[in-house]
This record gives sequence, C-alpha cells and structure tokens, in this order.
Amino acid sequence: MPARAFVQFGADSEMALGKGAPAAEVACPDSVLVEAAQLGNNDAFGALVDRYHRRIHGVVYRMCGATDAEDITQDIFLRVLQALRGFKFQGEASFRTWLYRIAVNACINELRRRKRRRDTDGPSLDEAIETPSGAFSRSIPDYSQMPDVEVERQELCAAVHAALRSLSPRHRIVLTLIDLQGMEYEEAAQVMGCPLGTLKSRVARARDAFAVAYRRYEQGTLQITQKSVAGVPQGNTER
Repeated sequence: MPARAFVQFGADSEMALGKGAPAAEVACPDSVLVEAAQLGNNDAFGALVDRYHRRIHGVVYRMCGATDAEDITQDIFLRVLQALRGFKFQGEASFRTWLYRIAVNACINELRRRKRRRDTDGPSLDEAIETPSGAFSRSIPDYSQMPDVEVERQELCAAVHAALRSLSPRHRIVLTLIDLQGMEYEEAAQVMGCPLGTLKSRVARARDAFAVAYRRYEQGTLQITQKSVAGVPQGNTER
C-alpha cells in the first residue's frame, strides 16, 4: 500500500480527502464571517472557530502531540483574533490559507521552544529517545486490557501517528496538510511560503521518509507506547 494511504489511515474520509464542505460553509462563506468579525461581531468569529477548530487541532496534534494540542490550538485562535483586523482578502489568498499559516508557524515555534528546553534541562523521562533513525519510546505498551481486534486497530493508528511524529517537522507538516487535510498543492505552497515545485518535491521526500518509518514499525523497531494509543483521535477529528 502506498505511503500516502498509510498516512491517511484513520482520518475522516470526507475532510481528509478534501471532498465537499459543510452546508453552513457554502451558505455563509469565510469572507462574510471575516468581515463581520473585523467589525467586532463575536458570533461571527465564533462561527469561524467552530468551522476550523478540528482542522487546526488536527494539525497541532500531529505536529506537537496530544498533551498540549488543545492549549496550542486555543492560542492560535487567540492570535488570529488579535491579528484579524489587519487581514485582507488579496487575490487567491484566503482566510483559510492565512489561518493555516499562523497554525504552522505556531507549531514550528513550539517545537523550537521544546528543543531549546531539552538542550537546557535535558530530556524528560516521559519523552521518546531521539536517535538518528527517529524517536523511540522509553516505555513498553500495555494492551492487555483491550480486545484483540481493538488492540490491532488502535496499534495501527498509533503506528501511523508515531511514524509521522518521527519525521522532521518540515516533512510532518506537508504530509499533514496534503495527505491528512486534503489541501491542494497550490494552497499548501502558500501556507508554507515556498514555490509549488519545492512543495511537491518536499511531499515526495516526506512520503518516502514516512514509508521508511512505517517499515520500521513492521520490522518491530518503531515502538508504540500506551500513551500514544490513548492519544490517537477517535472518529472525525479534522472536520
């Protein structure tokens, strides 16, 4: 099975593949809500948060993990609110592209902050061990209390997530945007601030890296923790 299919495992099929939009989005486009929110309409901004919260949370979860995902997501929307008055629709640049760019930058800054903290304080006993081959767990998973079928499904979901988390942030974010969020290449290039050709090359390299990481799972060298299994999102997480 291609690497892209593995990355998409467990994702909401409609939103992950980018097919269709909720009826409310069609009836009330972003531009109307943004203009109202810029004039101080809190309900309009709340509608934008409701529309994009799960998508942005999905990006944060896959970039930064489950522990701080909700806090980081809330911080992203706070930044959006603070900067919203200066946002302008320009050509093909949409509110969604602008929002995702803020989210991606927030995730990258958070990963840099964590790296600086690790460099200063040393690794946490709960964190995975970083090696040239990727991240390895410090603990052994306990599946003993779960039915066999559910264990297998949860373990595979966790393996996909762990393989994704073992990639570099640059590769992780492009797979999240393209393969999990169903974003078009052109929009993803705008979010990442890079030429379209660069984005396509990065996606190809990221899929190759993911395939290598997943093979490590199949060979038993990519370890999955019970915490990783518990953190796998259930059902529709990126609507």
